[in-house]
Amino acid sequence: MMADKQFEKLSGYIDDNEIGFDDLDQLDRLYKKKKRVYTVLYSDSTVLYEYPSSVNIKSDGSAIRPTQGGKELNGARDLTLHDGHTLKCYIYYNVGSMYFLGMTVLAGILAFAAFSTCFIVFVNKKVSYIKLLQHELDILSGGQLEYEVSVRENDEIGELALGIDEMRKSILSHQNIENQIRSSNSELITSMSHDLRTPLTSLLAYLELIERKKYADEEQMNVLIHKSVGQTMRIKEMADRLFRYFFVYATEWENAELEETDADQLFLQIIDDYSYSLESKGLSVNVSFSETGGNINVNTELLQRVLDNLYSNLLKYADTEEVIEFSYCREENELCFTIKNKVSSDIEKKDSTSIGLNTCRRIIEYHSGKFVSSEENGTFTVKLMLPMSNITR
Repeated sequence: MMADKQFEKLSGYIDDNEIGFDDLDQLDRLYKKKKRVYTVLYSDSTVLYEYPSSVNIKSDGSAIRPTQGGKELNGARDLTLHDGHTLKCYIYYNVGSMYFLGMTVLAGILAFAAFSTCFIVFVNKKVSYIKLLQHELDILSGGQLEYEVSVRENDEIGELALGIDEMRKSILSHQNIENQIRSSNSELITSMSHDLRTPLTSLLAYLELIERKKYADEEQMNVLIHKSVGQTMRIKEMADRLFRYFFVYATEWENAELEETDADQLFLQIIDDYSYSLESKGLSVNVSFSETGGNINVNTELLQRVLDNLYSNLLKYADTEEVIEFSYCREENELCFTIKNKVSSDIEKKDSTSIGLNTCRRIIEYHSGKFVSSEENGTFTVKLMLPMSNITR
């Protein structure tokens, strides 16, 4: 116990320095550096020495002066001076501040250790992630753009990883488009070279016969002229396909201005025109028109090009014995225009390149819309959707 040790030191100091009743003030030299020790010497009800003199303690060693009413403090001991006087001695050693200081230091050390551990773990995690991104960038720089970048965090490094992955997808998309263009170019050149050779050869042969007048009579000449016109029309159709192909991958029209137009008025006029034209060519048309009550932002020239393309497809591929269905309505905040037709069983008419549909899709996407085409059980369906504004109902 600390109080016992302090009492032993006090007794030893008195003996060593021969301190008597009249020399109690010399005890200050013992206590001048002991700020945690409270010592009081008293006899009966009189305090003879107190250090420090400004401190009051309780009977349990923590607050009032000890000799009021002749009461003794708990734990007081008899102290014999060098001259034989015996006094009561009470010593209180305040260890609280030492414990508090020790706990404070310990808490600080533990807090620093915990912070250092968390910081090291956090930094190691970030460094490991950065090293992973560096490794993945090396993979991407080697040309393996199909490799997905790891996006794990929601902080700045995660945003950087997400940006890298989006850039990877964009580059990959552009490469796919370029590959499609190359493939389409190759297919078109191969197809056109074969397709053009036959009609051109026939046309030259017919014209050479006419030029040399190698025909029996005027009727045979008319037959040769008719065949020449037919071959010329085939060549023209191939040239039109070529122009449509170049339009698919052209970018000049992508700066076309859009104007806000009444959707119902525009499409009612379009549907009326195409319905009348199809019916005049012997095709049956059924129209389902539901007013949308809103506007659309379009370039009417480009939209007309889309519908002209669809109209041309109907003339080429639609079964003349079946009804063509036009449907016009609003689905939520989008205008929806649908065309359905049975496909003719004459498979020779089918255009495998789908150049016209690709043209339509690009134009509608330029208008922030959607273009969907599908064929199921011999029924070909085209759905055209455009965003609407200023909807009144």
